[in-house]
Amino acid sequence: MRPQPIPDSVSDVKVKVRAANRDQVTTWINLHQTARVIQAKIEERLRATTDLSWPEFELLMRLQVRSAHPLQMSEIAAQLVGSPSGTTRIADRLEKDGLIVRETPRENRRIVRVQLTDRGRAVLAEADETFRVILQETFGDHLAESEVSELRHSLRKLLESNGAWQEARCDPGLATPEAS
Repeated sequence: MRPQPIPDSVSDVKVKVRAANRDQVTTWINLHQTARVIQAKIEERLRATTDLSWPEFELLMRLQVRSAHPLQMSEIAAQLVGSPSGTTRIADRLEKDGLIVRETPRENRRIVRVQLTDRGRAVLAEADETFRVILQETFGDHLAESEVSELRHSLRKLLESNGAWQEARCDPGLATPEAS
């Protein structure tokens, strides 16, 4: 048997990179597909009952959560994980429909604050009820509370491990109807 040559440097050493196994790949595909299926059903029902898209509903919902402190457009874009221009297009439609107002303070013309209007709160209340019903039908009816808790814990662990957990984005303090 021939002796192996000694590498000239550390960079010459070949390290076998770990790769996802079949079960991990299948689980990822199932997770992604589940999210898409449930998302489509939620969006279909939101559009039918309130004419809101999912991003529009989510923007309104986040404004409601932070109603005591108006959000800035930049904060909304960060929470929605969207581009500033995409967030602006969503806000344009919501403002045109009278659901939000945008204000630029005199003391700082570089920021734009966004607030719900009374009409926006009314539409959001209807949309939130629709969202919670369809989420229960597509998600809650099929998992025990302990499974939901375990799933939430696992997803948070993945987000934290990948440096993507942000309280405002991932756990915005959404009250349940019973707690409100």
